[in-house]
Amino acid sequence: MRNSPLPSNHRHYWQRVPYIAELLLVLGLLGGGALRLTIFAAPWGQNIVNGIWYFGVISYTVFYAVRISIETHRREVCDQGLIKRLKEHELSYDDIEILSAMVKSHCNSKVKYNYIAWLAISVISLISALILT
Repeated sequence: MRNSPLPSNHRHYWQRVPYIAELLLVLGLLGGGALRLTIFAAPWGQNIVNGIWYFGVISYTVFYAVRISIETHRREVCDQGLIKRLKEHELSYDDIEILSAMVKSHCNSKVKYNYIAWLAISVISLISALILT
């Protein structure tokens, strides 16, 4: 077996932030909710609409910046030839550690709930906008 170029403690720095998954979920929901509320805030004036819009865009910007960083990290692991070594049954201890961390991360991911929430919020927002405007 060959040695993996990645160390066994190859953890992404976002994994060290307590409750990062929950924080991202809330940030994404608040940002998306704010953007969907702008149509309903028009009666309160343009300044309120602008404030809600900026909050939504800033929240989404932070959310997606972190998500891109996490996905880049996942891609970094794949670029190390790990898939090839897996197919060739040439996994090192470090490779097994990396795969274990990736599988654990995938199994613990709550991203599906984020997508379900956004689908529901989007449908409700569209229906509400059609009815109320």
